[in-house]
Amino acid sequence: MLTAGIIAEYNPFHNGHALLIEKARAAGATHVVAVMSGNFVQRGEPALFHHIERTRAALAGGADLVVQLPVPYAVSGAQSFARAGVEILNSLGCVDWLVFGSECGNADKIIETAKAVYGDKIKDLLADELKKGISFASARENALREINPVYADIIKTPNNILGVEYAAAINRINSRMKPVTFAREGAEHDSADSNGRIASASLIREKIRNGGEWSRFVPDGALYSECEISDINKIERAILYKMRTAEGSEIAGAPDVSEGIENRILSAAQDAKSLEELYTLAKTKRYSHARIRRIVLNSFLGITADDLATPVPYIRVTGFNARGAELIRKAYDTAALPVITKAADISCLGEEAQRLFGAECRAGDIYSLCFDEVRECGEEKKLRPVIL
Repeated sequence: MLTAGIIAEYNPFHNGHALLIEKARAAGATHVVAVMSGNFVQRGEPALFHHIERTRAALAGGADLVVQLPVPYAVSGAQSFARAGVEILNSLGCVDWLVFGSECGNADKIIETAKAVYGDKIKDLLADELKKGISFASARENALREINPVYADIIKTPNNILGVEYAAAINRINSRMKPVTFAREGAEHDSADSNGRIASASLIREKIRNGGEWSRFVPDGALYSECEISDINKIERAILYKMRTAEGSEIAGAPDVSEGIENRILSAAQDAKSLEELYTLAKTKRYSHARIRRIVLNSFLGITADDLATPVPYIRVTGFNARGAELIRKAYDTAALPVITKAADISCLGEEAQRLFGAECRAGDIYSLCFDEVRECGEEKKLRPVIL
């Protein structure tokens, strides 16, 4: 048994994701486990489809086992997103490779860059760059260019950045997992173009929402034809209300808040008539649009910096096939964390696990408002894994 682990949002699962799984199998992987975001994602918005539908699509597209990346880590920046995903895969105790797509397609360069990003040499250079008032991403790129231009070029693109964070997280916990990367094929991340049967997830989402042709970009088993589409506009006024009435301390308690950005968000909320206007008004050189979106969503969901800092306390299974069942049986012997297939089992765990699952349940109840027909509360507590 050689198990490959993948960390993903699958928002939605598409041909590019299926191709990565195919490449992992061609390289020798016999089993594939995916750590997948729940109902909210890094963009600071609800996932297009419910996580159970995305789990079903991932299994139909080649994954054997799908486990959940809990909401505080799913709605976070690259570092925390990667850290939690790596912790979950490592805690299974039976994952050999961490597989990911990257623009450079070279694991050694990714690993070298990760060492530079978190090495001693960059600290003073980065501090000097940040004094210029530029964004953290730009400051880090400039600092790395002083060390080695190759590192700076690698850190410029989104999938390379995630790869660097994966490699750094693996090194930080001294995991036995080996980073394995394949060069991305077809459309770039967030690209508005397609290449044959491969398109970016953002383009596919746009086509699904606006009635365009998108079926050729996803595997046949993942057409989502019967699935309802979420819409953040359904909860837009609720979010605006929360931001207009929040105390500064509430927003300041959310992850990734510093330098008084909560005051800028509060001020923007008084003038903004839409979420997009709020994000635009609050954005600064230091705080990107995406970072503002995540802060606002975390504040709305009640997720705090303490939640994000909490180590992952359990591994929640959301779906599996026959090979996935083999992985689960193995994990019962090798896993360093409880492997959960029923939500009720979480009630037997400690306070941190119950607090985290409580945040997941709140997020699920809010997600249930993002559809044309409001769904009932408590869905997360009733869900059973998808079995194919």
